[in-house]
Amino acid sequence: MTDDLERLEDKIQDAQKANMGPEAPSGGAVRAGAEFISPMLGGLILGYFLDKWLDTAPIFIISLFLLGVAGGFISIFRASMDNPAETEDSGLHKPEKDAKTSARNDKQE
Repeated sequence: MTDDLERLEDKIQDAQKANMGPEAPSGGAVRAGAEFISPMLGGLILGYFLDKWLDTAPIFIISLFLLGVAGGFISIFRASMDNPAETEDSGLHKPEKDAKTSARNDKQE
């Protein structure tokens, strides 16, 4: 019985090691989508209930939705700055060249 448990533990450890590989490319897209949508939905829901409670028409829905959009953009920007390797190919965070280094790099190429 202990041999079975040891084999099971080994299989579990092997499976955990296999799943700890690099994140799938679609995982970053799902994360970015969730980080963008969540503040907007939160703003809509909170705005709806505030408008209902205070008996104001669309004031809080619109204002909190717009705040949610801004929060979503900030969240995605921070996520892209945290992991620049994911956005390296897109050219979002390329360092700017100054006159001295660009002249040297152009001569070397």
